[in-house]
Amino acid sequence: MRKIVMFLLIAVTALITVIAQDPQRENAVVKVVKKVSPSVVSISATQRVQNPFFFGDFWDLFGFGRQNGWEGPQTEENSLGSGFLVDTQGYILTNEHVVLSGQQIKVTLGSGKNYPAKLVGAAPDADLALLKIEAGAPLPALELGTSDDLMIGESVIAVGSPFGLSKTVTTGVLSATGRTVNAGSRSYSDFLQTDAAINPGNSGGPLLNILGKVIGVNTAIIRNAQGIGFAIPINRAKRVMDQLKSFGKVRPTWIGILAVDPSAAYKSRTGIDSGIVVARTYPFAHPSASQLQEGDIITRFNGKTIDSVGDFNAQLALMNGGESAPVDLIRKKIRQSVYVKCSLLPESLTSAMSWELLGLKVSDGKNGVAVSSVKPGSPAEAAGLRSGDFIVAVEDERVATAGQFLSKSRSAFTTTGLPITVARGRWSYYVSLNMVEHD
Repeated sequence: MRKIVMFLLIAVTALITVIAQDPQRENAVVKVVKKVSPSVVSISATQRVQNPFFFGDFWDLFGFGRQNGWEGPQTEENSLGSGFLVDTQGYILTNEHVVLSGQQIKVTLGSGKNYPAKLVGAAPDADLALLKIEAGAPLPALELGTSDDLMIGESVIAVGSPFGLSKTVTTGVLSATGRTVNAGSRSYSDFLQTDAAINPGNSGGPLLNILGKVIGVNTAIIRNAQGIGFAIPINRAKRVMDQLKSFGKVRPTWIGILAVDPSAAYKSRTGIDSGIVVARTYPFAHPSASQLQEGDIITRFNGKTIDSVGDFNAQLALMNGGESAPVDLIRKKIRQSVYVKCSLLPESLTSAMSWELLGLKVSDGKNGVAVSSVKPGSPAEAAGLRSGDFIVAVEDERVATAGQFLSKSRSAFTTTGLPITVARGRWSYYVSLNMVEHD
């Protein structure tokens, strides 16, 4: 009798297993999830941070501060997120905001195994980071698709670890492309929008098409959003990933201009309703800049319609140094096209660039970066700088040498204003070197 009962139990168990794995219920989504789950990882990161209130000249007067060996009270910051294997050697793509500053990163594979991870490189402006783990054996990597042929309404699948719940799957459709999203002080352009639920912890996980190919990197960028999720297009993510793998950072490309979004007053005055305006050209730093003129209205770049500076930067981010691209523009109400060559943005200003761009000649000084000369009619003169001043910070980051100043000031090529801190006598001032004149 016992043998009969045991046989019946085994038979029922086998029947339940067969029913549970009924191939008629294995739809396209189930197949994709089975295929990709081993390649999606959970990421936790921890870093110790000091309270910035306890540092500075005020506390130094009382014998505190780092120069006296006092590190001050520390707190821990933690983050949870997702990522996915992009090759068999253990490289993992995720969001930059998931990994904090790269301290104490732990990766958990779909198999449940844990590994410490090294931060290969991060791109804050793109919100992407590349990690590396050493597993001692090849790992299953996802197949990267393309974001060039996406169809609004096509089915998409998001896989990740929202709120720490690993192997969570949500589905939806691709709602829109080319979205611009503002998050805090940053603006991100050319995002994919989906109604698949993407919550904190999903960040860095893959957005997949119905074939199981990665078309985007999920980003939980709007807290408490209902029915709205965003992802970074995989084509842009691949270019950033390749640069992080090769150089540890992103090397931006440019065409030698500073472009701005036209104001409402400018649109009304000129009658334009789309495009961006060339505010400055830098022929002293880029040969292609001579083909463009201040006041040109760029409407298309490399075949893509440009409605904002965000659109322009997103398309420029897809270009490599040395590649050429067509630019459609309106110049004095006449439509025309020119070809421009993209090149890498300079790593640092040269002395000649600083004089031409900012109107400053600087040198190393005892109290910071000494201003030795100011060019008439320059942004520096307009900001009130004069010979004998000392520049102590650029964009809130301290500079002690002329070399550091020239390196930090490179961003002036791509910004409308460069904030600096200037010391004069016993006082310090926060001013902006405005790269363009107001309307």
